[in-house]
Amino acid sequence: MKKTLILLLFLMIFLLANNSYAQEVFKIGSPLPLTGAGAAFGEKFKKAYQMAIDEINSKGGLNGKKLELVMEDTQAKPTLAVTAAKKLMESDKVIALVGGWSSGVALAVAPFANENKIPYLLDHPALDDITRKGYGYVFRLQPTTGMYGAALESFLLKQVYPKEKKKLKVAYLYVDNAFGQGVAKYGILAFLDKNKDKFDLVIKEAYDEKALDYKPLILKVKSANPDIIILTSYLTDGILLAKQFKELGITAKIISGTGAGHSMQDIYEKSGGAVEGYFTSGPWHGNINDPKWKEWRKKWEAKYGYIPGEHEVEGYVAIYVLAEALKSVKAKDVNSQRQQLRDALSKIDMKTIFGRIKFENFDGYTNQNKAYSLTSLSQWQKGKLLQVWPKEIAEAQPKY
Repeated sequence: MKKTLILLLFLMIFLLANNSYAQEVFKIGSPLPLTGAGAAFGEKFKKAYQMAIDEINSKGGLNGKKLELVMEDTQAKPTLAVTAAKKLMESDKVIALVGGWSSGVALAVAPFANENKIPYLLDHPALDDITRKGYGYVFRLQPTTGMYGAALESFLLKQVYPKEKKKLKVAYLYVDNAFGQGVAKYGILAFLDKNKDKFDLVIKEAYDEKALDYKPLILKVKSANPDIIILTSYLTDGILLAKQFKELGITAKIISGTGAGHSMQDIYEKSGGAVEGYFTSGPWHGNINDPKWKEWRKKWEAKYGYIPGEHEVEGYVAIYVLAEALKSVKAKDVNSQRQQLRDALSKIDMKTIFGRIKFENFDGYTNQNKAYSLTSLSQWQKGKLLQVWPKEIAEAQPKY
């Protein structure tokens, strides 16, 4: 009897301590690729989330509670991502999920989050279909895949085509997965089809991300002699493509990626500078004329030692969006907290260093930020990725 009482006492202390701790923090869960091919991206978001959380906690947190980041490794695999999300929700009792990096992961996690009524904020997974399912608990702040090419499309129509004054041949290569197919279907191919009088699509190929040799594909591109080459690639495949482009002497007036691997510093360094002069179109890094953005970029470079891109600003802003919504969360139990957070996110309308964030229902989208204008075209110039279009946010002049 004495032993039973002691055990019960310890159990009560444990439960009280756990309950007290739960009330002291808001846990934010993130299913990220911490190992595997997407680990470099996972590390970028980890840094961005933690930087924002540290800043918020240093100022006292929210409603007397600190923020805590809880991560689970997905290896960028959808099945593992759902398992990770389930653990974060059930075992770690996170109030919300954020990120995931890849569209394939988010496409798997979104229905799970919606079914279990836990808010899921997307900061980079961009496949259009994710916010076209009517999910009430899934929110996205960044441009969709169909919006990624907006800055490149503007540049080609307003700058390149008027200068060349002729119909331009285009080769388009894209990774054969949810992300690549989304950029192709909702973005690049739709744009080229709409502007057939100005652009001639001479090569359209979906390729295997894990292929060890792209030379046969590249030789097809070379024989077509395109004026413009557009690539939708991740990091490893983007590096190999760049190296083999250089090896086989591929030249074009414009070679451009569409975010993802082409916006990472690693692609420049690990390709031996083969991407020098390449463009990439995708979510913008921020408004360089905004003093707050300049201040943030300076802090980032001082802390991490490199120039941040769209991944970093997306992740950083995602935490601040959640933080703003969390100010309205007063409930004690986690299920009620999730519901209050969901309701608060639906009312968000805030200015950030990424741009305006307001979740709306439009053109078949649900809880999607109208982020068409939050894209930019950047170019690798002397080892730095600099925004070059639109003109009002350009850090340098485009070279081609």
